[in-house]
Amino acid sequence: MTARGRSLKYLSLLVVTAGALVVPGTAQPAGAAACIPSGTDAAINAALTGTGATAVLCPGAVFTLTNPVTFTAPNQVIETQGLPTDTTRATLKVGGSLTTAINGTGRSGVTVENIQIDGGRPALGRLDGGALMEMGASGVDQTVQNVYAHDTRSWSTLHIIEGAVTNSAPACQGAKILNNTIGPAGTDAPSGTWADGISLACGNSTVQGNTVQDATDGGIVIFGAPGSSVRNNTIVAKTRTMLGGINLVDYAPMNGNYTGTTVTGNTINAQSAFIKVGIAMGPQVWGCGTGTNYGASVTGNTLQGAHMGYGYAVNGVRDWTVTGNTDNSTHVGTPNAGCGGTVSAPGRFQVQASASSTLQPEFTGAQLTYVLGVAEHPPTGTVVGLRAHANGRYVTADGTTPLIAGGTSVVTAQQFDEIDQGGGAIALRAHSNGQYVTAENAGAAPLVANRTAIGQWETFALIHNADGSVSLRAGANNDYVTAENAGAAPLIANRTAIGPWEEFDLVQG
Repeated sequence: MTARGRSLKYLSLLVVTAGALVVPGTAQPAGAAACIPSGTDAAINAALTGTGATAVLCPGAVFTLTNPVTFTAPNQVIETQGLPTDTTRATLKVGGSLTTAINGTGRSGVTVENIQIDGGRPALGRLDGGALMEMGASGVDQTVQNVYAHDTRSWSTLHIIEGAVTNSAPACQGAKILNNTIGPAGTDAPSGTWADGISLACGNSTVQGNTVQDATDGGIVIFGAPGSSVRNNTIVAKTRTMLGGINLVDYAPMNGNYTGTTVTGNTINAQSAFIKVGIAMGPQVWGCGTGTNYGASVTGNTLQGAHMGYGYAVNGVRDWTVTGNTDNSTHVGTPNAGCGGTVSAPGRFQVQASASSTLQPEFTGAQLTYVLGVAEHPPTGTVVGLRAHANGRYVTADGTTPLIAGGTSVVTAQQFDEIDQGGGAIALRAHSNGQYVTAENAGAAPLVANRTAIGQWETFALIHNADGSVSLRAGANNDYVTAENAGAAPLIANRTAIGPWEEFDLVQG
């Protein structure tokens, strides 16, 4: 039965009986099909018996999984009764040592729709293993739609695996990934605990209308997927650094074959967290290996937000088209050494190697071999300066008097060592005298660089603002540091909210 047919079936359950509206998930009219109430994976798996079987979950039901929910025959369906798209969708919750909630590999025509999946990572921790949803392989014409999936414990949220690859084409074909909400996924720590939103390796597939928020590896990662369309999706970084919005960087498993893969009409928004690369194209953008990807078209996409590193970055492609794209974002970030030396500073449209390709005229040449070392702000341990939004001047420490935003350039008196204190907190050591900045008198007095050791008064939470600036919240009193009196008076930690006087640009010193 088609999705439309199922919708009409469940609309028939909304009937008026004795003047009362009967809503799916409450008391059902006589003869209505029963839904599966809260429980474990066992009841859902029991319902998935035979071709075309449907596991209809009750609205609001919660299922704790110790084994994956597994499709066992073609054309099976998992859905919430009535096909709601809000919080009444049934929820699958990963438990124990499980990483995969749903396994649809090798089963053609199966559908996962209108449910929620909680990977449980904040409480359960990270584990190596399969993605939260594993689909594809030898299965064709699969559908995942109207699903909210978040907090995968492993490397990806939704993985549509390729299956056997023959002549650089996957066995998996015809997947439809529609109107899902994905993320958060992974953590943005440097220890390698990132995770994708959607990982697509299935040919001639459609990824459309999805929202991916706070994935930390790739929002949407395309592993060749020849003939596929990735269109009209929204990718947002709000609270976690994202390595790439949309990635077309993997040479394997299709040996670089992106023939007919189109990426169009997508919006990538570095809203309030850093995205290192908006759309990354070619293996060398991402790493130090060899290989050339070929055949894709990237058109009509939009970048926006104040925390974008590289925009449209191309290195290691041929027979590639990048036209009609827009970049409304603000590009920030400090580049670090790549495979061939220091890479170029982040910019809008940049290319290093693109044989036989058509690129829009905004592209400029750049060094882009492994750009992932870029950091939004100067890396911890480097020398920084602070430019106050209150007056556009640099914070100055002369070694004896309170800090004030009075410098017109960054020289010794305006230079500080940024020292990581963990948990997003830093300390600042002034170059003028080698001492640490303190929120004197538990924050009641202006900031001054006169301490020889780091304690609570010398610790500041580094807050990243939506416009790319930072603010400092003092550990001494939990108030924000302000450039008092529009910068005419010394800095002091006495504000409970962030305005222009509490905003600073963190620049490399």
